[in-house]
Amino acid sequence: MDKDNLPKELNCFNWGAFLLNWIWGIMHKKYITLLYFPACIIPLLGPLLVSIWFGNVGNKWAWESQNWESVEQFNEVQQKYVRLWIVLFIFSVVICVKLFFIFAYIGMHTGA
Repeated sequence: MDKDNLPKELNCFNWGAFLLNWIWGIMHKKYITLLYFPACIIPLLGPLLVSIWFGNVGNKWAWESQNWESVEQFNEVQQKYVRLWIVLFIFSVVICVKLFFIFAYIGMHTGA
């Protein structure tokens, strides 16, 4: 399937591919997204540029990865990846804040 078969509504940035890059890629059988890991060798710039690339071509890759019933179903599934990222982000922030307070409490009570 080439770019011409992609519905016009899907010629936009895919935030799920950008935010959950390699996880999103595995779920859509686009294992090239595992390039995210070697890109991490170049701090900040490598992962950012690779994620932008995934976001730019994400809708095309996802559309090609399976037979979708409609554009609406496709968009619904892609939105779930963004929601998952939001949940994971909030969970990570909560864990980091809790760990900060735990270590601060331990530090205050051990005389370190």
